[in-house]
Amino acid sequence: MRHFLIKTLLFTAMSCLLMAAITLIPGYLVNRFSKFSIKKNNTIALFGHSHAECAYNDTLISNLTNLSHSAESYFYTFQKVKKYLPQNPQITTVIIEFSNNQIDTKMDDWTWGYTYMSNMLPQYASFMAPSDLELLAKHNSKYFMNCIGITARINLIKVLTFNYDYTGKTGGYFKIDGSRQLPASDVTGKTVKFSPKKTTVSITNLQYLRKIIDYCYSMHKSVFLIRSPQHQLYEYRANEAEFELIRKRYFNDVRFLDFNDFPLKNNDFADFGHLNFEGATKFSKYINRFILSGTLNPGATGSFVQKENNIIYSISSDRYPL
Repeated sequence: MRHFLIKTLLFTAMSCLLMAAITLIPGYLVNRFSKFSIKKNNTIALFGHSHAECAYNDTLISNLTNLSHSAESYFYTFQKVKKYLPQNPQITTVIIEFSNNQIDTKMDDWTWGYTYMSNMLPQYASFMAPSDLELLAKHNSKYFMNCIGITARINLIKVLTFNYDYTGKTGGYFKIDGSRQLPASDVTGKTVKFSPKKTTVSITNLQYLRKIIDYCYSMHKSVFLIRSPQHQLYEYRANEAEFELIRKRYFNDVRFLDFNDFPLKNNDFADFGHLNFEGATKFSKYINRFILSGTLNPGATGSFVQKENNIIYSISSDRYPL
């Protein structure tokens, strides 16, 4: 009986060691040899979720790489930023999408909800600190180990195939053709008043936004928060008061480029939160001129005025803090 127990314990211990090796060694190799590259002449990196993914056509914007990904919380963006900046020293400026829905608790589901975690954790687990993994396990212990199993399998395949290149697999501009049925009137010049909405805030998402900003500062990068255009009827605009309070209280050290009310027509939107190809083309061309004007240069102040289709749209230090 004693020998049987000893053999059982040894077998269990060896099995645990084997499982740890299968999980940890491929993860280490993926972290060690992973490649995150952008074009050598691109000095601006843009990170965000689907709003930015659909708004910035980086083929039309000088020196900018759009690395945004749909349904990506700041928790996963942080892991991505930690890989792109060291491997691309040409990056001097980091722009981070900061929109109304990113303060909402729906971001918690984007972080540890099974649907999102099972998709994002295998992509970025190898780059996470123990505290990051602990956070996921704490909030969704039921499915965390299942996602770790998926991660181990994917990492093992990467190692066996020597596939460590993440270039082009972590986000980018996403083209949307057409538009859903929107109200007939144009967005330009319209003001919609929402009833005050009590916002339940995602503390975790805001904490990881702060981590991203602080990491970029530690790497001596210029950092901007940016809000891309949102339709006047977009539901999350109802939390504007809370959004602005949070921005001023916790991120006041970061220059904010606010294009929330950029003049667009209804047929420039795919839906209330996203631009379609036509809207992205107009907005991206404007952003290109905005960048070429030197407004993102260190210490730049003042205004940049564009005349297009008889519309004068002014970005000034009064309305849009730079």
